[in-house]
Amino acid sequence: MFERFTEGARRAVARARDEARSLRHGHIGTEHLLLGLLGDPGDGEDAASVLADAGVARAAVRGRIAVGEAAGDGGEPPFTERAKTVLELGLREAHRLGHASIGTGHLLLGLLREGGGRGAAVLADLDADPARLRAAVLDRLAAPAAEPFRPHPRPSTDRRLTAIEERLERIESLLAALADRRDRA
Repeated sequence: MFERFTEGARRAVARARDEARSLRHGHIGTEHLLLGLLGDPGDGEDAASVLADAGVARAAVRGRIAVGEAAGDGGEPPFTERAKTVLELGLREAHRLGHASIGTGHLLLGLLREGGGRGAAVLADLDADPARLRAAVLDRLAAPAAEPFRPHPRPSTDRRLTAIEERLERIESLLAALADRRDRA
């Protein structure tokens, strides 16, 4: 799954992991994914631009997330079930829109569609209207891209990113198996 992420989406997931660690949380939740999506709007990341246009600022989001007490063991924090659902829904949004790659806009759509996690609650606290955010993301995704998506090779020098890629691939496999079971039931 991660190999289909745009570079911006990969950076967002890596930022989410870093945010979870800096907040001393032993997991990556939807609130961390939201923080990860709040990259630099100047980088052309769809989610960051939409969130900035809606007045959602990193400091405001971070201020609504409590700092944990445990420093963690330095290992990779696991994704919560809701965060995994957001990633799956982002994948589904990309498929639904006929896009070959999964970008930050798709991940934000997944977060909005999941709607029950801490990330969605923080957006509600900030009076960010999910329907307007969704419409804004869809508008940005419908705009023609400056250049076509080209998959980036796996960065061999960043072991942490490679570990995240491997975990997300396992998540995709598990989610596909669950979807198959649901379809058969």
